[in-house]
Amino acid sequence: MTDRCPECAAELPKDATWVCPTCGYTLHTPAVSKVGIFFMLLGVAAVLGYVVGPDNLGLTSGAIPTQIADFMVANFPLLIIGAFGFGMFLMFVGALFVRSQRNKVAAGV
Repeated sequence: MTDRCPECAAELPKDATWVCPTCGYTLHTPAVSKVGIFFMLLGVAAVLGYVVGPDNLGLTSGAIPTQIADFMVANFPLLIIGAFGFGMFLMFVGALFVRSQRNKVAAGV
């Protein structure tokens, strides 16, 4: 970790792990937000698969059971919405965590 804040160049105390106590700059991204970004990227990949066509992805080639493949093809838009929604939810949880840490620093706890 750096000794100075990249935003305001103030000295960081040893216990400043998430937020700069001077300016409130976020020093680290929570892991839950990184997982949320991953799920949103999976959603982008699913959109690309939807553009190609769910039937052309090879889901019915025998790699997965036929009933599951047919279910995925029938509900492909829900799969996309679910991936984006879950990713946004995880990003929201990470933002709430950073906000709570910022409020703790502002309150002096």
